[in-house]
Amino acid sequence: MAHVAFVSLFDEWCLGVRSMSTLLREKGHKSSIIYFRDLHSFNDKQGEGDPNGFHNPPGSVHSRDIDALIRHLHDLQPTIVGFSFMSNFHGLAIFLTKRLKKEFPNLPIVWGGSDPTVNPDQGVQHADYVCQGEGEEAMLELAEAIVAGTPTDSIANLWVKTEDGHKPNPSRPTEKDLDNYPLTDFDQTDKWYLHDGRVDLGIYPPQSHLHRNYPTMTSRGCPYNCSFCCNSNYRELYGPAKYVRRHSVDYVIRELEHRIKTFPNLKMIEFWDDVFTFKSDWLHEFAREYKARIGLPFFAYTHPQMCKDEDLRVLRDAGWDHTIMGVQSGSEEILQMYDRNMARQRMVDSAHLLNDIGVGLIVDLIGNNPMEDEETMRETFDMLLDFPKDFIMHEVNPLAMYRNFPITRIAEQRNLLGPMLEGRNAWLAEDKPEYHFWTALWTLTQFEAMPRKTLRAMADDPYLREHPEVVEGIMQGFLKSSYMNGTYVRKDKRINEMEKERESLEGSRLIRWAKRLRDTKNLWSTNTSNGNGRLRTQNAGPAEA
Repeated sequence: MAHVAFVSLFDEWCLGVRSMSTLLREKGHKSSIIYFRDLHSFNDKQGEGDPNGFHNPPGSVHSRDIDALIRHLHDLQPTIVGFSFMSNFHGLAIFLTKRLKKEFPNLPIVWGGSDPTVNPDQGVQHADYVCQGEGEEAMLELAEAIVAGTPTDSIANLWVKTEDGHKPNPSRPTEKDLDNYPLTDFDQTDKWYLHDGRVDLGIYPPQSHLHRNYPTMTSRGCPYNCSFCCNSNYRELYGPAKYVRRHSVDYVIRELEHRIKTFPNLKMIEFWDDVFTFKSDWLHEFAREYKARIGLPFFAYTHPQMCKDEDLRVLRDAGWDHTIMGVQSGSEEILQMYDRNMARQRMVDSAHLLNDIGVGLIVDLIGNNPMEDEETMRETFDMLLDFPKDFIMHEVNPLAMYRNFPITRIAEQRNLLGPMLEGRNAWLAEDKPEYHFWTALWTLTQFEAMPRKTLRAMADDPYLREHPEVVEGIMQGFLKSSYMNGTYVRKDKRINEMEKERESLEGSRLIRWAKRLRDTKNLWSTNTSNGNGRLRTQNAGPAEA
């Protein structure tokens, strides 16, 4: 029996790791998952100034956490250690791998996740194995080969480190029927949260969505091929015909029923498919079964070209509460560069449709693109002014040009890359005042209290163009006054929710008990005599005394 210890960097959801874990367990092996920090720890500064720690935002790790990882692995005594991570943590993975190699020179280390899949040639310089692509069967075969002492140099989907370099093995065909995989491993057995020099068994990070929500995916692969996204690389690896697959509706509903049964505090389902709203027949069957057997509100991504009126309405009726829709730009020229060929009006119409049927809309944009100019950024602004007033703007992130992505090759051809970000396998454009100006204006379009006429005047104001910090200040003021800290929840919505929660509690046993406790406390205060702290019985009978 092998024991695989997965270390998930800054990601307690780790859906790919959980899928591999279930399969290993089903085949008789042991699996442990270590949440090394968590999603809400992005961009903190715990490792800053620590000579034995690691600090390269968004990843910052104090040496006490590194020591805790080493101690915990000594306790677990795994057969294999697997690191799962995104490109932003490439440098951290190197740092931790080097530390583990000193402490455990004979312990095989495997890298997997989006960054190793796109850059296996880099990963195999540090890890013993790199899993390129989906890892269920590859990890199972690797675990069994290491336990048996048989060769590992022909396992498909693995790059193997050798004495004279590395050996890339062929890619494995994707599993066409996703229902063949067991349910994702959300059993908290052998799950550890590593933080603040401690390793806690069977708990989620305090701010994690996992306390109330269940994240899952009904499909693998994306129907689209955006040049800034890792899916463009995955489609090259597998081929478009074999890449997009989906579970049956029956599998998805059974999975959710199992989670409800094993996690009674569940409040919401989060579907993290790259695009949820594809394949109309599947959506209608899903909506019918979900409404009848699950009934919880859910989140799911959509795409402007996957917003059919009849599909969206049945999903809304089934419980679709809110969505993120990738818009990225209002310029058709830039959208072509992103390989998102669509008409501007299609995005506007989709936004209005979602608003009309009552699905909360979160809009996703890309900023700081060195290949944009004033005209294309203005086109995005003009498009947002045509959106319904009641939408939410996701924080506008700068265009990250990751190694081996199509958009990165375009920028390189135009000599616009600049220096690579250390430890992150990515480039960012040189910061410019106009980026700040337009990002702030884009963000302000979501607020109904900002008249469209005023926003247009601000866009044409030469002083504000020279002083974008003024617009940013206005933006920050609106954000702080409108949203709960650290969330995309509007304060007015949360106040309404709290009022409904209060009303639902009125008359409950808990509230009656609290009122009786309050009345008893008042009685105590009223009847305390002469300051001696004793309660007068006032001729009470035996049952009252």
